[in-house]
Amino acid sequence: MRKLNLAAAVLAAVMLAAALPQASPASAQAPVSLPQAVPAVADPGYNPEVDDFVRPEPASGRARTEYTYVSAPLAGTMKTTLVTVQLADKTPSGTDAAVPMTTVKTALGASSAYWANATANRVDISLVSEKKLHKSAAKSSQSPAEIVDIVAKELGWTQSPYTALVMFIPGAYLNNGAAGMAYSNGSIGGRILMPQNSRLTIPVLTHEFGHTLGLDHANSLLCGSGAQDVASGSFAGFADSSCSIKTYGDNLDLMGISHWDIMPEISASFWEMGRFGTGNEVANLGTVTAARSVTLKPWAGTGSNRAAKFTDPKSGEVYFLELRAPVGYDSVIARNGNRGVKITQQGGGNSSILLPPDTRPSAFNGYYSNTQTWQAGQTFTTHAGTAVSINAVSDTSASVTIRPAGNPAKGSFDGADVSVTSSGAVLKVSGWAVDPATSSTSTQAHIYVTAPDGTSSKTILSADKSRGDVNTALGISGNHGFQSSIAIKQAGTYKVCAYAIAAAGNTALGCRTATLAGSPAPEGSLDSVTTVLLTGEPRIKIDGWAVDRGTPGASIPVRVDVTAPDGTSTTRTYTADKSRPDVNRALGVTGSHGFAITVPVTENGSYKVCVAGIAVSALADASSTSLGCKTITAAVSDYPRGFLDSVRFTNAGSSAGLRVEGWSYDVGKPTASLGIHLYVRAPDGSTSIVTTTANKARADVNAAMKITGSHGLVKTVPVTQTGTYRVCAYGIAVNALTKRNAFLGCADTVATAAAPPIGYVDSMSVDTRSPSAVITVAGWSLERATPSASNGVHIYVTAPSGTTKGYAFTANRTRGDVNAALAVSGRHGFKNSIPITESGRYRVCAYGIAVSPLSAGNTLLACQDLTAQAAAAPTGYLDSVRITGTGATKSITATGWTVDPNFTSRSIPVNISVKAPNSSSKTYKFTANVSRPDVNAALNIVGKHGYRAVVPASTRGTYTVCASSPGITVLSTGVSQLGCLSVRY
Repeated sequence: MRKLNLAAAVLAAVMLAAALPQASPASAQAPVSLPQAVPAVADPGYNPEVDDFVRPEPASGRARTEYTYVSAPLAGTMKTTLVTVQLADKTPSGTDAAVPMTTVKTALGASSAYWANATANRVDISLVSEKKLHKSAAKSSQSPAEIVDIVAKELGWTQSPYTALVMFIPGAYLNNGAAGMAYSNGSIGGRILMPQNSRLTIPVLTHEFGHTLGLDHANSLLCGSGAQDVASGSFAGFADSSCSIKTYGDNLDLMGISHWDIMPEISASFWEMGRFGTGNEVANLGTVTAARSVTLKPWAGTGSNRAAKFTDPKSGEVYFLELRAPVGYDSVIARNGNRGVKITQQGGGNSSILLPPDTRPSAFNGYYSNTQTWQAGQTFTTHAGTAVSINAVSDTSASVTIRPAGNPAKGSFDGADVSVTSSGAVLKVSGWAVDPATSSTSTQAHIYVTAPDGTSSKTILSADKSRGDVNTALGISGNHGFQSSIAIKQAGTYKVCAYAIAAAGNTALGCRTATLAGSPAPEGSLDSVTTVLLTGEPRIKIDGWAVDRGTPGASIPVRVDVTAPDGTSTTRTYTADKSRPDVNRALGVTGSHGFAITVPVTENGSYKVCVAGIAVSALADASSTSLGCKTITAAVSDYPRGFLDSVRFTNAGSSAGLRVEGWSYDVGKPTASLGIHLYVRAPDGSTSIVTTTANKARADVNAAMKITGSHGLVKTVPVTQTGTYRVCAYGIAVNALTKRNAFLGCADTVATAAAPPIGYVDSMSVDTRSPSAVITVAGWSLERATPSASNGVHIYVTAPSGTTKGYAFTANRTRGDVNAALAVSGRHGFKNSIPITESGRYRVCAYGIAVSPLSAGNTLLACQDLTAQAAAAPTGYLDSVRITGTGATKSITATGWTVDPNFTSRSIPVNISVKAPNSSSKTYKFTANVSRPDVNAALNIVGKHGYRAVVPASTRGTYTVCASSPGITVLSTGVSQLGCLSVRY
């Protein structure tokens, strides 16, 4: 592309947002975490008032393809005078706080270290003089150029080669918005003006020293069209009218836009321009006339030839390639889209130009972009057609291939087919390939074959077969076809890829797949591995099945590997020839495919058994298939020991059972609790099996047998019959190689029924002292067999109407008198109330309910007849009925009183029935809860018993109003009529 050509003495400037928050200055070394990039305003373009680099020099003219601005590598001591300046409108304390000398000296040291590294220690920025709080006549309102001129004159400082004057003044930024300014007379050195300390101070000061060493800015190509590169032309120097230079646009260069805390390595294009380093860091590939590959190393690292430059054979322009990886000064910024291959050119006026993957304005957030390097799989193409392909990128290297402009190879991958003959199987590949640069000469085709097992091979073919169709279509001569047979030995799918080879670039002709049909690998299952005793000999039994689908009727070999406890292994081959109809049904095959193999147990311990099915079919996908491995522990031991100590009948609480006690343990696993089988024969002759575990502590057994663990048997077997039971116990071995289970003994016991409950009904009574009348029954009951348990009490009530209803309660109230008299514990009293709704004669019977399932029966405690007297009906009176209300809204107001003689202190319901002039009737419910002292005095009662009922009157005519009360007792004789009155509306 055309290099930047500036026609004035002022270059574009860094504009940093004035509102950027300040922080303490950081070391020049790359920090351990990625800081936020500094925000930026819009590109200011050509604006001399905010330039950070000013030097009087003529226009650079047209840029050269490659140049250096020094005749020899930069070398020397930059004699630096460092001044903190108290401006005329600033205080000494404010100036010292903003730009303390110790901090600015730290920034100077970081800048010196950076440029010493870049110049192989040939350039040393040395502090030769410092002045704190120089009192100047300059003011903060003056331009940076005016301030620089005033302070330099006050100090009597003038620029000579390798001298620098660095001035620090208060303020987050200079008053033109810049974070620093440099002024030079054209020689190495110059004057630098810096605002107060912040996280930008070290990067910006180092940037400004770059200007004193002759460098201009690191810029970026900016194209609305997204062009990767652009030739010279009439549009401001470009052939593409949408293209321009984005000043400071290279984020991966110290001389581009500045970042908080970060100082990226200057680009290789700058490196060559100023003859930095030792001179061997950039490999010169020269003019590229044929495809060439190069390996790049991290540019911010060390070593020779870590970057490269090449000359485009058509345009003559030079391009620089470097790997930006998180190393050295790039350790923080070279991340994500800024980690990869960076491509630059030298620009006019000692600038550089970045050629990023995305040159559109949308790729930038202000001045900042996170996609400035090329990634693996991407290809940069110069405007003259040379292609730079990024093959691979890592933190340690990048592989790049450069191909000059020209027509790449052409061709076609016509076929890849499998052919099987008596001598074996082959892949037949065919197609054609042409190198357009030498179209009459046969070129090569490269065939890459990936086998089913993942291995790959390469075959080089000469495309020298006659292909008249190709010659006719392309208008060329010569032989360009290829055809070959490549031997294959595995069944499965092959991937075949073909490439046409040419000097200007190879061409992938595509990939095809071809399948060599074969039988599937054997399949099967290792179902189980167990230990057994066969004719008294301990053995390991191995069961499973195996089938070769290629020959599904054949019984195939299985390989058995057994690793003994001592580590020795034995391998034997057997045949899966046992009948397995389940396998045949599931797989739809015939034949015998099961195996049931036994191998001897040679010692106690852990055995590992692995089984594999062996293929018998030709071209099987695999010669064998692992059916799995299993581990088993073999321990041969004698039969269990033990004894049935006792069997006794228990009848307590809600259960009756046979309590069985004893002990047993397995000699082969003396610490384990083994299973117990109890065979129980009931009085009716039926036998049941009860399983349990001997897992109760038996210290006496452990001591006698010198073992540990829990081996006691305690089990209660529920019973539901009375009579004689016979119980026999067996100890069930837990060790697979125990010779047999153990007979522990038999015992008989008799189950008898428990006596029925006893008890007494102390009282039965009718209680009508509340509106809801109840029958209350009180007494006690218990079962002698379970004297501490509270048993049930059932009460049956026959009402005067003849209906009978039962109620279940529990005798669980405290009765100390009963406990004392009968010498028992627990709660055995009951007192329960049952609601009634009828008056008349009731029959009440109470029963004590047995707790034990083997009880002789329940007990009638008592029966008694009780009479519930009918309650007197309410009394009262309807005193008055009148029409009330005003206007069109009229109501009927009825007043009076009513009392339930059974509950004279309570207010009771009153019903007001209204018969309208049209003979329709409606009843309204109220409560007599209005104070009537006259009624109370007359009847000698208390409470509120008056009522005042207001109901609507909607039509004219005569209304009949009647009052009645049902009272509140359930045993009332009925509803009392309180009277009726008529009223006319």
